[in-house]
Amino acid sequence: MGRGSMDSGERDAFLTEERVLRLATVDAQGWPAVVPVWFVWHDGAFWVWNLERARRTARLRAGTRCAFVVDGGRDYGELRGVAGRLDHAFVPDDEVPEAVRRGFARRYFGVEEPVPPADHHAWLRLDPVTLDSWDFRKT
Repeated sequence: MGRGSMDSGERDAFLTEERVLRLATVDAQGWPAVVPVWFVWHDGAFWVWNLERARRTARLRAGTRCAFVVDGGRDYGELRGVAGRLDHAFVPDDEVPEAVRRGFARRYFGVEEPVPPADHHAWLRLDPVTLDSWDFRKT
């Protein structure tokens, strides 16, 4: 861990409180395509309730590489974040941990009931292959 980076506890706390992950995939022309998505950080993976009709879905199902950044702060001395490369898998609704489905519903919809199955969504599990972090509050 370098100076100005987060330890694992700080990183997990940060990823638990932030609400937007910027997911990068590669489009058909080889360009990065970056989109904001909602997520839950659970047991070392990002869980996204992904729209089936989104262009990223076809790219991910075709096996594109992907990466991410989650960042926060406004002024230079407050900036912090986590970035890295990801493996990804679509997970059937009945195999998604209850804690993930409830956490997503609580976080983004303000309800305690778990996110119900929906034909227009598919759960996406993003497993970090690399994780880099920074916290300018420490420098």
